[in-house]
Amino acid sequence: MAEESAAKSAWSLIMGTAENQSDGAQVRILLLLLLLIGIGLSAYVIYVKQNYIPPITQEATPQTAIQDERRLGTMIDNLKAANSARAHSMEIATAISSMARYPFVADVVAQTAEITPIGPQVVIIPPYIRLRATMTLEGKAVALLDIEGETSSRIYKVGDRFAERKGRISRIAPEKVTVVYEGKEFVYTP
Repeated sequence: MAEESAAKSAWSLIMGTAENQSDGAQVRILLLLLLLIGIGLSAYVIYVKQNYIPPITQEATPQTAIQDERRLGTMIDNLKAANSARAHSMEIATAISSMARYPFVADVVAQTAEITPIGPQVVIIPPYIRLRATMTLEGKAVALLDIEGETSSRIYKVGDRFAERKGRISRIAPEKVTVVYEGKEFVYTP
């Protein structure tokens, strides 16, 4: 009971509803000043943190410039060697063409590495195909496709052929279209 009356009297002092209004005014002014000081300090801390620039600890000297030049030179040489190795590698071209242009799928890379025969290989690259949408028209699944060398945004159904009859639409699912091009199957998603 005493705690409850103490809380009520403190609240009445803060709100200015007590009998002695001057005491309540002093408490309110003190709380207002504490609030303003807290807001000011918070704003200052945020300002300092946002405008902090870490000091530069190392200056450029001729020795560090020479070390950086050597390090960057070796990096450039390694990059040129990797690019030339990739440019003349039939294994990479075969893997990319057999993965339907998804070169970062690990399972397909492992499968193609085991199957690829040794010797000259013919890389089959289908025309660029962009799946715009799949839908159902008159109860049949159709796809709106942009195929390189064909009419733009044409509607295809299962069995339609393209690219001088080298390619055929084999399946249309709600989120993908499967195309057979020169005997190889490719999957396209929007």
